[in-house]
Amino acid sequence: MIAMKLMKGFYIYCVRLGRGTGKIKVKGIEFGSEVHSILFKDIEAVVSEVDFSKFNVSTIKEKLQEDAKWTEKNVKRHHEIIAEANKMSAVIPMKFGTLYATKKNLEAMLVAHYEKFKSLLLCLKNKQEWGVKGYLEYKKFAEILKKKNKEIQKLEKKRLSVPEGMQWYVGRKSDELIAGKIEYEVEEKLRKIINTLDKGAEEIRLNDLLPNVMSEPGKDMILNVVCLVKNDVLDKFHVMFQELLGECESVGITLTLTGPWPPYNFVEIKNEKA
Repeated sequence: MIAMKLMKGFYIYCVRLGRGTGKIKVKGIEFGSEVHSILFKDIEAVVSEVDFSKFNVSTIKEKLQEDAKWTEKNVKRHHEIIAEANKMSAVIPMKFGTLYATKKNLEAMLVAHYEKFKSLLLCLKNKQEWGVKGYLEYKKFAEILKKKNKEIQKLEKKRLSVPEGMQWYVGRKSDELIAGKIEYEVEEKLRKIINTLDKGAEEIRLNDLLPNVMSEPGKDMILNVVCLVKNDVLDKFHVMFQELLGECESVGITLTLTGPWPPYNFVEIKNEKA
């Protein structure tokens, strides 16, 4: 029997600043070897060798479409390795499934994009990405608004005092006023939250809101923002967030803070495959 020749290639997780910055102990992607680095000047690609006969573009596409367990396992592993690398140095995360056929091709990519990579890595150095999400508890927000808004209170009283035939009309007017006031107040509150986060972070990005099915019952997502924060002001950022949290909870808005994350939202590098 003739043994099949192993078709080796390279799977890349990220590019990071430094030379031999530190060994990553997390096991590599499926069908891959241990994670190691390929150096060029003062940057390095964090990679593992893979068997192209089992792990290639076609396989990845098929698995992503048909095998949820495989996808979850390997996407999670991809992220874990990037997160581990990010503990040691600034990183540029690469898209899941980025492959290179040869070490020569991978090194050529590092050479071609060195200046761009180096500039971005220096911008990301000593900074962390943190995510802030906001959720509106509509009923609580509306009740609090009713208690402090005299115009709404006046309409609510009128609804109870008018003849039964007029109550529907007055009630509709009251509901329209409340809806308009809530929209205005929520926008004002969001503006304040974003301005406060912007002052505490080096840079912020607004992301699309997630579907309400991913929120707690009775709460709608109204904010999805990521912040790039310098390490030396991180404590102040957390204090500032806690103050925002208290202010928002008192009016029916819940804020959540997650991180630190690799800077996925602050990297705009096209993954070059070869």
